[in-house]
Formats: sequence, C-alpha cells, structure tokens
Amino acid sequence: MADSAPVVLVHGFASSSEHGWGPAGWVEMLREAGREVIAVDLPGHGTAQRSTDPADYADVAATVAAAFADRGPVDAVGFSAGARTLLEIAARGLASFDRLAVMGIGPAVLEVREAGSFSIENADPTDVRARLFRGLAKSAGNDLAPLAAFARRAAEPLTAVELAAITCEVLVVTGERDPAGDPEALAAMLPSATGVLIERADHFSLQSNMRAMAAVLDFLGV
Repeated sequence: MADSAPVVLVHGFASSSEHGWGPAGWVEMLREAGREVIAVDLPGHGTAQRSTDPADYADVAATVAAAFADRGPVDAVGFSAGARTLLEIAARGLASFDRLAVMGIGPAVLEVREAGSFSIENADPTDVRARLFRGLAKSAGNDLAPLAAFARRAAEPLTAVELAAITCEVLVVTGERDPAGDPEALAAMLPSATGVLIERADHFSLQSNMRAMAAVLDFLGV
C-alpha cells in the first residue's frame, strides 16, 4: 500500500466537498501529512453541474469516477451518498483503489430505494428528515431543485455479488445512533473489510467525530 497515494473525498447528500470535509479539518490534516486531496462534488451539489432533471443523474458513479480514474490506485473516503457512490465505483471497476473508507453507510445498500420516496422540498414541519436536509443544503449553499432531482434518480441497489467484487481493503464506519445499521454487517459482505462502530455518534455528526476521523486516518496511514 502506497502511503503517498492521492486521497479522494466524496461528501454526502445535500452537502458539498467544501462544506462536508473542510470545517472538520479533513483536507488540512491530509495535506499536512503530504497527501494530495481530490475532493469531488456529487452531481447537483457544490460546484458540480446542476440539473432539475433526474435523468441527468442516471450514472452518478461514472460521473464521480471520471474525476480521478486516470490517477491510478487512490485511497478514498466517502460519507453516506458519497460512500455508496464509491462502493459502486469499486464494484464496477470504474477506478482503482488501494484503500477505501466508507462512513455513515451499512447493509441498507442492498435494499431497493423507491425513487420519489423522499422529497427535500417538502415544507411540512413534521417531516424531520426533509427539515434536516434542507438546513444542510442551505448551509452548503446548494439549491433544492437539483437536490430533489438527484434524490429522485433511478438508482439500483448494490448486490452481494457486486460487493464481493470489491477486492481493496475497506473500512466501514458508522455511528451507534446512525440508522445506517451495523458496520460489521456490511464489512462481512466485502472480501477484505473491517467495521468500526462509534459510540454515541449519529449520522450527521460522524464526519466531525474525532474518533471516527482517527479511525479513518489511521486506516489510510496518515
């Protein structure tokens, strides 16, 4: 494993590279350790191209992989939707990885997600999930309409066969209060993976949780 490999960072839904990784110090710490950082914005987020047509998000994995596929083996860290995207990239062989850390994700990656089952534009004050993501989008400077289209895209679940095709080393990190589920359950579906559960952490606090960060940075050799 090459400790000098670039590190790809892919944020979660409604966030952005700058918003998701910057404030907690990920980029700064990696660069101070001599690692090149390739921070990729998901389509419809941050500085990436934005569209209100769900069809324009038909292959998010290929779009994200294009940002670093020509760099040879890289290390990568993804959170939530970014983690799911990186797993798909690895499973489909769209890019080459040395080590892959996925945060805020669990065995639900195998479950079917119905397009349109969630709307970030829902203004109902009782819809706590929509309120949380709207607040996240606002703080990240994202527009709601492209995010809604991203959420409505047709996205097939990963299969056990696809996960078994991921041969790089993988670290799965979730919080104890994260509905993503047991990290060990997802790790068990991968050929070379370890699961880490962060006590008292929830989904939205995971990226800035010092224990989660320490586990990932240690895994990357930083």
